[in-house]
Amino acid sequence: MTSSSPRRPSSEQAGLRVRGSRSSRASALSALGLVALLGLTACGAGSGDDAAAPGSSTSGTTASQHASAAPEVSVTPAADTAMVNPVDPVVVTASGGELTDVTVTAASTGESAKGSLSENHGEWRSTQPLAFNETYTVSYTARNGDQQRTGQSAFTTVDAAHEADVSLNVRDGETYGVWQVPEFTFSEPVTNKAAVEKAITVEGAHQKGQFRWYSDQKLRFRPDKPWTPHSSVTVSANILGTDLGNGMIGNGNKSVTFTTGAEQRAYVDNTTKTLVSYVDGKQTGSWPVTLGNPDWPSTTGKKVIIEQAESYEFKASSLNLKPGDPHYYPPFDASNVSRLTWSGEFIHQALPSALPVLGVANVSHGCVGMPPEGASYMYDVFRPGDMVEVVNTDYPQADPDDGYGDWNIPFEHYADENWHGNW
Repeated sequence: MTSSSPRRPSSEQAGLRVRGSRSSRASALSALGLVALLGLTACGAGSGDDAAAPGSSTSGTTASQHASAAPEVSVTPAADTAMVNPVDPVVVTASGGELTDVTVTAASTGESAKGSLSENHGEWRSTQPLAFNETYTVSYTARNGDQQRTGQSAFTTVDAAHEADVSLNVRDGETYGVWQVPEFTFSEPVTNKAAVEKAITVEGAHQKGQFRWYSDQKLRFRPDKPWTPHSSVTVSANILGTDLGNGMIGNGNKSVTFTTGAEQRAYVDNTTKTLVSYVDGKQTGSWPVTLGNPDWPSTTGKKVIIEQAESYEFKASSLNLKPGDPHYYPPFDASNVSRLTWSGEFIHQALPSALPVLGVANVSHGCVGMPPEGASYMYDVFRPGDMVEVVNTDYPQADPDDGYGDWNIPFEHYADENWHGNW
């Protein structure tokens, strides 16, 4: 029966599992203590004086305790921060561990901001601008071994009262004359003008150009020479996130690409009372005209066509004229109209009563009246951005922002908003 029982391991094979007398166990423990002491001596750092002695209290926290400590996590923007610029990235950083989950959620829509983890999972960073006037909640989980840390914080972005946008006077895909002046209109006053100019780019069809501020909300760009005919111009106002001053932040970018047509200009001479048109330097027509009468003379200088209409209603009330005034006229619809100033100078077909004095006398309220064929030509062939220059009326120029009289300003003075010409 003894031979069929399982064989017990010897005390040497069983090690600490051996069961025997008290003296046997004591011997075994003594042997292990000796081995442990030898092991500590053998694994020293190579300098016996620096090696910790057995039983020393300098070990403090063991390596296993360090490995299981929960990581520290920091979030930017900090909790409860207000008026955060939506272009500033959200950054979540884990120290002593790695991020396993990060979400940045908009309160009003429930949408999550896009972002990416670094290669070592130590940092999460948003990759797209956030929304304005929104509350975002940042939630994260970070892990170090079997220990993890979770957390949550919230912040709000710039509110609606501090948003600002920009509009342009040129439209995408349209064709303009080579004297077209791009204009930027801001919804809020700009005091940080250098930052705004830096955020604007104008590419193509010119060698150099300058900005001119006509007010805190109106900025224009003019090339040193007319745009190259039959070419492309891209105007971009990349103001998203730009500090415009007074706490106002740009809330969106705007980019427009337009093309230029032929070089077209017309000369109106009060001495001869004619309008002569040119296309790419070649004369294409000449017509008699009537200009502003002595009480309402036509302004002189270079004027760019602003807009055109096949028919446009004229009212004396727009000039603050009332019935009974000697200069009052009944409302009428003018044909083939090309606008030159915001204040009311146009090229248009003269009324029947004015046709007999074309080329002879001035009877208008500052407009250039033409025969039907001439007005039709100017409407059909010319376009916004083309030049009309009026000379010899013995009257000053229109203010440069009463239309696009920018070409009356020498280029070397264009950026100086205080420079004043003959207006």
